[in-house]
Amino acid sequence: MKTINRLGWLLALTATTVYLLTLEPTVSFWDCGEFIATAYNLQVPHPPGAPLYQLIAHLFCLLAGSHTQWVAACCNALSAVATGLTVMFLYWTLERMIRRKEETARIHLGAVVGALCYLFCHTAWYSAVESEVYALAMFIAAVIVWATWRWRDSVERGDSSRWLLLIALLTGMGICVHQITLLTLPMVVAVVAATLRRQRSRPSWRHLRRMTLLALLFFTIGLTPYLIVPIRAAGHPPLDFGNPDNIERFHAYLTRDTYEKAPLYPRMWRHHNHDDENAAVWSGGDDGLAGNLRYYATYQLGYMYGRYLCDNFIARHNERRDTTVWYILPLLLALVGLAAMGRRRTLFWASLLLFFTAGPLLNFYLNHPCYEPRERDYAYILSFYAVALWIGYGADSLLRWSQRRWQRNTVAALAVAAPLLMACGNWDDHDRSGRWVTHDVAMNLLNSCDEGALLFTFGDNDTFPLWYVQQVEGARPDMRCENINLIGYQRFLKLLDENRGQRPCYLTQYAYDYLHEWFGNCLQLEGMTYRITDTPGAEIDTAACIRHFSNNIRWHDTTDVFIDYVGQSFIKQYEKNKGKIVPLQHE
Repeated sequence: MKTINRLGWLLALTATTVYLLTLEPTVSFWDCGEFIATAYNLQVPHPPGAPLYQLIAHLFCLLAGSHTQWVAACCNALSAVATGLTVMFLYWTLERMIRRKEETARIHLGAVVGALCYLFCHTAWYSAVESEVYALAMFIAAVIVWATWRWRDSVERGDSSRWLLLIALLTGMGICVHQITLLTLPMVVAVVAATLRRQRSRPSWRHLRRMTLLALLFFTIGLTPYLIVPIRAAGHPPLDFGNPDNIERFHAYLTRDTYEKAPLYPRMWRHHNHDDENAAVWSGGDDGLAGNLRYYATYQLGYMYGRYLCDNFIARHNERRDTTVWYILPLLLALVGLAAMGRRRTLFWASLLLFFTAGPLLNFYLNHPCYEPRERDYAYILSFYAVALWIGYGADSLLRWSQRRWQRNTVAALAVAAPLLMACGNWDDHDRSGRWVTHDVAMNLLNSCDEGALLFTFGDNDTFPLWYVQQVEGARPDMRCENINLIGYQRFLKLLDENRGQRPCYLTQYAYDYLHEWFGNCLQLEGMTYRITDTPGAEIDTAACIRHFSNNIRWHDTTDVFIDYVGQSFIKQYEKNKGKIVPLQHE
């Protein structure tokens, strides 16, 4: 066991080193800038929040000391360390799954191969080199899976209760990072139920009630990091999504009321912009039950899940649009492993349930609209973890079945080739060690504006990097950045009316793309932004702008409420007051 433990730590060190070598040295696109800024100053990120991630990331940020330019790299390093530890616990889990009663300390090559395939798979590697919650969430999920098998092995010794309490605590903590950790619970329940059925002496009802109460207590303790959300919101920090400083707003924050909810049916539920035309390509133009089923099978399950599965374990296109092929070795090993697990009923159903819950079932629940603004493979990373378990078990099973020396050598060579091919093929695509583009774009946007400017942005990539460079690195503190999606169009137009002519006002390219036709000849390109000029006689068609967004933008609640509830009231008041923006009165 000491050898296995040491090898696990060696794998963790190897994985962490790989990720640190390919780490992005600064902020990345999408939510990373927001997470770094909110972790650095302990502010309130977008719902439903990730308070445990924030607290741990804040500690990593402190490693930069007074060198704020290194805060992002230190925060990114949290993901590298977390994924390295995930690889370690995956290996330890495989060792327990593979081990037979007659074996106590034999090192299994298959377990190492499975851990390495996860280390080098696309989705895990991508999340390991930037400041996102999925790496830490997967670490907690990996510990839950490992603790489940530790509990199963300890049942015969009678000291199993502590492992169930650890699982309850980790479940609560996992929610404070990302709800993906909840997807491990069906597997946990299945293993516990199957193990208890096989026991001759089953626990009494009194013992079960006691354990249930203790588990609820530990689960609640795991949720306590969420207390920082209303506490920090009460201080009204600059980044304060939803201002959850009271019970009502805190509940709305936790339940993501500010976001549009996807129903389970119809599958083609969203009707923004070109959604209907895009969905028709996959559904055959049929919006009935048959069309919905076809859309689910072809786009959602095939393109939005099956493609991600193939990207990780068969082949994928890299940034140069070349194809990187693993010669299907990882997937073949996974299929062999799943088949071999069929001889051990509990192991087979537990791993299959983990894969199905975190993969196809989650895909059905998410009900992806057509098309998504970014790849969503990170949502399915736990199912790829389950595939890595199959790969390890499959490699070990082939080695056990090999009777002759040349057979064992051939199988060992092929098994080792699987992660090596993945490492060689994925390194170039995932090496972000020299990537500064996000940071440079943010700085160029700010430096395109005059002193004291008001810059209107539109979307995550347009905004979050700016928040990072302003709030962490202290760049351009004279400027004010406002995201139109978040403040709503009433607030946007009011700010524009109050500041136009008083201070320089600008639109980013994304904001320009949505708004330029209503600004007439008021816009002038300056650097990477568009300045809203004060050209005499140039008016903004505000009413037409509002009508446009009422038909095309329905995502954030701030926008929905404004458009659906008071949009027409605003237009009437705007026209009544001859184009002057006044405080809105609800009708």
